[in-house]
Amino acid sequence: MVRIAIVGMGLLGTSLGMALRAAAVDGAGFSALQVTGYDQNPRHTSEARGRLAIDREARSLRDAVHDAQLVVLAVPVQAMQPLLRELVPLMATGAVITDVASTKAQAMAWAAELVPAGIDFIGGHPMAGREASGPAAAVPDLFRGAIWCLSAPVSARPTAVDLVERLIGHVGARVYHIDAAEHDAYVAGVSHLPFLLATVLADITSRGAGWREMSTLAASGYRDMTRLASGDAEMHRDICVTNREPLVHWINRTIERLLDVREQLERDDAAALLALFADARRAREAWLAARPGLRPGEAEFEASFDVEPPSLFGRLGRPPRQRRP
Repeated sequence: MVRIAIVGMGLLGTSLGMALRAAAVDGAGFSALQVTGYDQNPRHTSEARGRLAIDREARSLRDAVHDAQLVVLAVPVQAMQPLLRELVPLMATGAVITDVASTKAQAMAWAAELVPAGIDFIGGHPMAGREASGPAAAVPDLFRGAIWCLSAPVSARPTAVDLVERLIGHVGARVYHIDAAEHDAYVAGVSHLPFLLATVLADITSRGAGWREMSTLAASGYRDMTRLASGDAEMHRDICVTNREPLVHWINRTIERLLDVREQLERDDAAALLALFADARRAREAWLAARPGLRPGEAEFEASFDVEPPSLFGRLGRPPRQRRP
């Protein structure tokens, strides 16, 4: 019997519980498990229990984790530091902690400071989610086919890493080991920047003097582009403040490119605009052809799919690709 405690019964925590309890038993998972849930909001814990996400409702953090072999922290990033301070004295030696936070370097730094020897912290981030939040938005197949990033410190016991990998396999996700700093650099461009762009678009248009009339004309393009702006505000605030440098890098690149486009419009350079649109279309279609799952976690990836981390900021000894003139 593997005893798992999930701390935080929001979208990800409740979805994880539902996935764990609904998954078919196979060699990658657990033959038997017990899932305990805890949230500072007791109504969230009760709702998760009602949705069959957990076997047992814990009334306190101590009750949730005292005999757990694996504790999953499904809380906003900035809640992790005080939570770790409260959590680790309550846990047994040999237990394992992992998380599902969207930024990893800061979480790993807090864990290195606060988690004592004898307890392993394995950073995690499933590349899956929805724009809705809370236990009511949870679905049992959220992680199926998703890439699940793991950032394990070199000091981690192999048995601890194996336990977290088994959790990931049990819910149908795919393990991807990655350095925490690289993780944060990459997701800043492909996950955090899209949220900011969606948010800014929703903000500037809805604040416009003609929004009442304009909103009548907003259709599927506007809806799809602004979908991410419906995401959890607290979670995304924490993402931004714990991943400042990589996000600023991508914001600067975006500003540079928008200024290029503005200049092309001002000089009526139709050829440059056409080249930009054609290049972007080809790049996106090539990505779609290589990755049939449009949203990680919503569709199975091809069995042969293999991720090769790109080079960003020259981290792997290769220079960053130059911006086209």
